Amino acid sequence: MNWVILGIYFALFIVISVIAYKKTRNTPEDFFLAGRSLGPLVYFLSFAATNFSAFFFLGFAGASWQFGLGQYGIMGVGTALVPVSFYFIGRKVWKLGREKGYLTAPELLAGEFASPLLRIIVFAVMVVFTLPYLFTQALGAGMILSSLAGADITKISAVIVILLIGGFVALTGMRGTAWTDVMQGGIMIVAMITAVVFISKGLGGFCQAGLKAFNSSPEHFMRPGPQGFFTPLKWLSFIILWSLVNPLFPQLFTRFYTAKSIKSLKASAWLYPLLICFLFLAPVLVGVWARGTKLNFTNPDMVLPTMVSNYAPSWVHALVMTGALAALISTAVAQLLALSTMLTNDLGIKKNKVLIGRILTMGLCFIVIGFVFAGFGSAGIFTTLVKTTFSGLIALTPSTIAALYFKKISPLAPILSIIAGEVSVVLIWLKILPVFGLIDGIVAFLVSLLVLVIAAFVFRPKVGLEQSAKQEMSQ
Repeated sequence: MNWVILGIYFALFIVISVIAYKKTRNTPEDFFLAGRSLGPLVYFLSFAATNFSAFFFLGFAGASWQFGLGQYGIMGVGTALVPVSFYFIGRKVWKLGREKGYLTAPELLAGEFASPLLRIIVFAVMVVFTLPYLFTQALGAGMILSSLAGADITKISAVIVILLIGGFVALTGMRGTAWTDVMQGGIMIVAMITAVVFISKGLGGFCQAGLKAFNSSPEHFMRPGPQGFFTPLKWLSFIILWSLVNPLFPQLFTRFYTAKSIKSLKASAWLYPLLICFLFLAPVLVGVWARGTKLNFTNPDMVLPTMVSNYAPSWVHALVMTGALAALISTAVAQLLALSTMLTNDLGIKKNKVLIGRILTMGLCFIVIGFVFAGFGSAGIFTTLVKTTFSGLIALTPSTIAALYFKKISPLAPILSIIAGEVSVVLIWLKILPVFGLIDGIVAFLVSLLVLVIAAFVFRPKVGLEQSAKQEMSQ
């Protein structure tokens, strides 16, 4: 039954992919952005599926097993606020994309500030800090297939899945990505709800599951948690982090350009918080309930797969693992496409963009495979992403907001802001810069914001040079 359900999923995936491939035109705008034609329903489900990754299915349950029920507060509430920043940023990005033909975030910032150097810096930051996130999807796929097989085939499974994903992206582009997201979004929602229902039943019901966990570790039900993790500053840090970093994920920033109209953005801004507040509770409950069992976990990312395999029927285990696979595949597909879009568009390639984008997509897959065999990310998906991708990308937020709302400042301001933010991330990694009870990303954000404000006042743009630069950027 395990492989039958997985086989049905891949069969549906292939059918939709073939249809999307036949509909995709061989133009950069259609291949990379689906012709900017996604309506409200497809846009919302694609947006949600892209944001639900291995981090959601595996990382959340592992984090709540480690740190407690407070994980729902910082994840559910914080992520539910994301649409506020999505609308605040996304509306302007969508409008500028329509007016000026932008395809990527580096192109937008460079175009609005008339700075080719800024384009290179933003491009480098997005590529470097998205690769760890993409790697966690491959690693998550390996864990899921290992759970289904009942054997440790993590690395070989990760390699196979990332190559299959790369082939899919190279053939179908954004249209195939969005269409399969509709299917995958539905699968992952059903899978997570099913997991909670059957695991609770296997533990004797919701009340018994919670009571056993409370009797075993009451610290998991109160603040600051068993490891003193949930301090007020940590709560505030994570809520700010989720709200501000999500729009800067390349795979989500690109989604702003794909909307057919502003209605698509508005619908997502309303629907996403409702889905998040309900759905994000599920993996957190499973992680906390695991404290009431006799199961031992050496890897927190395996909490959900192990709980399902021990306390639910085998077909539920197969369905949930398929849902988890759908979640990470949807994210990995979007990340690969976003990275190949930037590599093709922001490196000055003029001809055969679609063909080169397809080749670069497969090249990125081999870089991820290198990460897999190097053993990167052994700290767990949650910790890996908080300390790498999230910290690096949130340093771009002040400059992005400036490009959308305060574009008359000197381009030196965002350049220095981003450099300062990324330097602070490195200094935190090296334990040279303290975080003062905050998380790494918030310190990087505050540093980049402070430098942006100071530089904006110190360096005044010269109107003549600015106009000349903008003319050069438009050519």
